[in-house]
Parts: sequence; C-alpha cells; structure tokens
Amino acid sequence: MAYILSNKAEEDIIAIFVTGAEQFGLIQAQRYHQQLTTTFEFLSDNPQAAPVREELIPPVRLHPVGSHLVIYQLEDDSSIFIVRVRHAHEDWLNNN
Repeated sequence: MAYILSNKAEEDIIAIFVTGAEQFGLIQAQRYHQQLTTTFEFLSDNPQAAPVREELIPPVRLHPVGSHLVIYQLEDDSSIFIVRVRHAHEDWLNNN
C-alpha cells in the first residue's frame, strides 16, 4: 500500500527536521526523520493500526511517533492520506 502526504504534512516534516537539527543536531534530526518515514510505511501496510477518532471533524486516525502524532485518513483505495504531523502536546485541534 501507499501513503500520500498533504502539503501541510510536508511542511510539518520539514519544520520538525529543521527544529530537530537546531535543537538536537543533524544526526539526531536525520534519525527522527527516518523514524517518521518508517512509521508512515508501517501505517501504509497497517492502515487500521490506529482507531478512527469519530469525535473529530473530519474523522481521522492518530498514531504516535516519538513526540508527534501522525494524523491520517484511510482512502477508498486503502492508501493513507497523511493530513498533518503535529507535536503531541500542541493544541493542533484549534490550530489548523
């Protein structure tokens, strides 16, 4: 199966990498980026790994990775659409 990143998710990933490199160094930022990529691949192979959060509009799935949440939707063709990658402690519900 496959995964697709929204433009916002791509921006999130870049920001995570830049911030990580500034705060923790380039090697750690690269490791974390690989951890994100591995998680995206895992979710594309196991799209129902996270339950649907019906209380959210639109309904999405949330899967933790490190300090972040992968926010994604299961598409009709069984691929996943990664909407955002946000920090788990961030008020992402009110900050689209």
